[in-house]
Amino acid sequence: MAYITLSEWNRRQARPRCMETLRRAARGGHFFPPAIFEGREYLVDENAEKLTRNNTFHPSRNVHPALLSRIKHGAPEEKP
Repeated sequence: MAYITLSEWNRRQARPRCMETLRRAARGGHFFPPAIFEGREYLVDENAEKLTRNNTFHPSRNVHPALLSRIKHGAPEEKP
């Protein structure tokens, strides 16, 4: 996983966007995997995707139901 600057990522896109728009998206967590703020600029994975309203990342939908149950109710007690 190689990280590149947000401006380099923008240049590689088919339709480059305004840098301020991309900075707002990075601050708002609209990249997957998330952008990293390093020094004075954002770094993104070279294969990162900018999420849109139709393409939203919901981590809770990707978690197994048994895991959610253990998180909410605790691990089941073992019987002796």
